[in-house]
Amino acid sequence: MEKIYRGNGFAVIERNGEFQITFPKGVTGEPVFFPITKALMEKAFKSSDDAYEVMIYAETGLWPEKNTEEEENERIRTFVRKFPELLIKVPDNQDLFTEEELKELLPLGKKKLSEEE
Repeated sequence: MEKIYRGNGFAVIERNGEFQITFPKGVTGEPVFFPITKALMEKAFKSSDDAYEVMIYAETGLWPEKNTEEEENERIRTFVRKFPELLIKVPDNQDLFTEEELKELLPLGKKKLSEEE
């Protein structure tokens, strides 16, 4: 007997006590199928992040690398430098910068905001 457990953007098929994860892949969205364990199935249904990790692991045999908090902060800093108005729209972003950096970036953010109006 076959059971299908539907997730957000994926499904898990249970057949004879074995599990497969399936999800659309490529330009045409053709479904791909990979064997997984029951533990991985349970992990996939915990959150969308867990589901993504299980899909990557099933396909490659490797867990995706997770950014450290420092790497994530640097990624946000780089993005905010490109869009300094986010320092004003989302004031918490200011915590990621030094006072010197803010002296340079805040006027640019204010200028961009005034141009939008």
